[in-house]
Amino acid sequence: MEFLPNHSRTFINITAATAADSGVYVCTVEEPKHGKKVEKNISIQVLERGYVYLWPVSGANVSAPLHQTVELKVEVDAVPTPTITWTRNNLSVTEETASIFTSHMTGSRYLSTMTVRQVLMNHTGSYMVTASSDNDLATFIFNLQVTVPPKILSLLTSGGNAMLCVSEGAPPPFITWYTCHSTNRCNNGSGNWRNVSAASETVRLQENITQVTEKGIPQVRSMLMLNTLSSLSAVRCEATNSAGGRARDLRVVSTSLFSQVIILAAVLVLVIVAAVCLIILIVLCRKRPCYAFSWRLIESVSPDGRRVTYLDPDDLPYNSAWEISRDQVSLGQILGSGAFGHVVEATVSNLLPSLSTAKVAVKMLKGGEKVQSLISELKILVHLGPHLNVVNMLGACTKGAPVYLITEFCRHGDLASYLLRNKHIFVQGDDPTRRSITDQDYMDMVTERGDPFVIKPIQELLLASADQQEASSPLLNDSHLLTIYDLISFSFQVCQAMNFLSSKKCVHRDLAARNVLVCDNKLVKICDFSLARDLQKHQDYVQRGNTFMPLKWMSPESIFQNIYSSQSDVWSYGVLLWEIFSLGRCPYPDLQKTQEICSALKRGYRMTQPEHALPHIFELMQQCWEEDPLSRPSFSSLVISLEKIMSDGSRKHYLQLTKAFLEEQNPATARLGEAQQHDDSHTRGNMHKETHSQSNIHIKTHTHCNIHTETHTHTHTIFYK
Repeated sequence: MEFLPNHSRTFINITAATAADSGVYVCTVEEPKHGKKVEKNISIQVLERGYVYLWPVSGANVSAPLHQTVELKVEVDAVPTPTITWTRNNLSVTEETASIFTSHMTGSRYLSTMTVRQVLMNHTGSYMVTASSDNDLATFIFNLQVTVPPKILSLLTSGGNAMLCVSEGAPPPFITWYTCHSTNRCNNGSGNWRNVSAASETVRLQENITQVTEKGIPQVRSMLMLNTLSSLSAVRCEATNSAGGRARDLRVVSTSLFSQVIILAAVLVLVIVAAVCLIILIVLCRKRPCYAFSWRLIESVSPDGRRVTYLDPDDLPYNSAWEISRDQVSLGQILGSGAFGHVVEATVSNLLPSLSTAKVAVKMLKGGEKVQSLISELKILVHLGPHLNVVNMLGACTKGAPVYLITEFCRHGDLASYLLRNKHIFVQGDDPTRRSITDQDYMDMVTERGDPFVIKPIQELLLASADQQEASSPLLNDSHLLTIYDLISFSFQVCQAMNFLSSKKCVHRDLAARNVLVCDNKLVKICDFSLARDLQKHQDYVQRGNTFMPLKWMSPESIFQNIYSSQSDVWSYGVLLWEIFSLGRCPYPDLQKTQEICSALKRGYRMTQPEHALPHIFELMQQCWEEDPLSRPSFSSLVISLEKIMSDGSRKHYLQLTKAFLEEQNPATARLGEAQQHDDSHTRGNMHKETHSQSNIHIKTHTHCNIHTETHTHTHTIFYK
């Protein structure tokens, strides 16, 4: 026994332990002076010999596209602690080839992962993982195949009646030849192509020869030799492997006069058809819908609400301090794609001095779309300024093409999909309007383990670095459950954003759960995400002329009189509440046709209370759906109503987030501050200087805005599907 001041230590040593020594050992400490007694116990199990079990997390055969990241994982159950090694061809895997990480899961369980980043062709092969201890050993072998889709490098004649096809891919592609007779049409979709093995003419096929290129990709050369070409119109070379397939056709020209006449006639017909198609295409292009940002800036509204004056966004100023060099932007996967453009995940380097890399979302138009529509969106976002619950602009690339509009990245997607995806974990809690709510509710709740939420700076929520967003935890430890308090919070946050837009005299015109994005910690932000959707195929939109209308979310005056205002946005907000408290269901589930919806609204039809809506929430929906726009509540009053049923902790935390947001503790406000400093410096240097972009896009910087006025009457026509 060892004595220390106010402490003592005692030990028990078991030499040459056997299975009989297994059991529960109890340590008892008594303090006779005060009559106190404390006991602690520990369970010990002595095994006769150690063991090792090893199994893969996935299958043994792994395929990976070239330049992708591959993870090979095994789980190990072993006593005592095992030694885990990875080898390839009996050589240890080096850090240059892959990274290996072994973690302790629980008890005697371990997880070992070998990660190969940007796999190359020479990474193809067998990898063996070995787990060993004093008494046992286990191994497992992974077979990694790096794949490259086939690519036909060339298809040409090789003297006489020979055809040479050169293809590359991994695994080495298999080449198949087809022929098409001149009496048949050789279109890709027809069934007139015949495999050379079933062709009537005598052919000779040279054996495939495989070579490996400098890139390590196998290359296959195949030659087809025909006795005659007189009966053929075309030959096809098709290369296939496990990663895909590719085919290329080669037209065969006959030397006979008859064949030349046929070809000339076919070319003439094709020219005529192409000319007709071109004319039809031009007509359709003039009538086809084009992308337009749904948000509008209102200058004034007539007393009767039938005349709305809009600011022309083309004349809004643009500060070149928002420009980001294209060299700083690395595009990633497409988040959404529509008829007019894409929204792409990207990484921006050196966005801020304190942020080396940042994950963002980039909006861009498809070729042929008018760039000015995206420039108008850019200018409106600059004019509005940042807000906690708006997907804020972080920069733009307007010099050159395509134009990039760079915004905050919201990793959890749109709110409608989020609710549908998580409705199975929804927990119907108590009605917050009928009980006392303490600071321990909602945002101040603890996790399932009992750990309190760890609050980090606001910029870590809104825009973490690219690596951090992949590996780090969220700003707050998001609850694994979806509760009524989350639904109230979503409603409150969207209302705050719409109150901000209303204060800026901006109308949204397409407010719906699909245009609300979800960030970490269940922070939501409004946006216009129509660029990433194919509106022609989207069930939520109805085409009217060359525009698309979100009919089920529109107010009667917007549908029948083409009038949009903050009060029409309030109607849409009521429909959004219905979506939230029905956990992502489509509004008007019993009405599908356009005419049915319009007729029902004219009769005064309103949706019933959704399953999870509180009575107070449903009352707010009904107020938002008043026939008279002036009888509907304002967003500011809706904020007050929703704030009353939120917990004190939720309100306090939201105020903290807002305060941090406004104090330039996030990229959006920090970028705005840089732009304002640049603008002040520019104004002092030359107040009359006009700024031109260095591309074909001309961005005006004068501040006097032309006013675009639209006059609305009661005699508008509604188009039905």
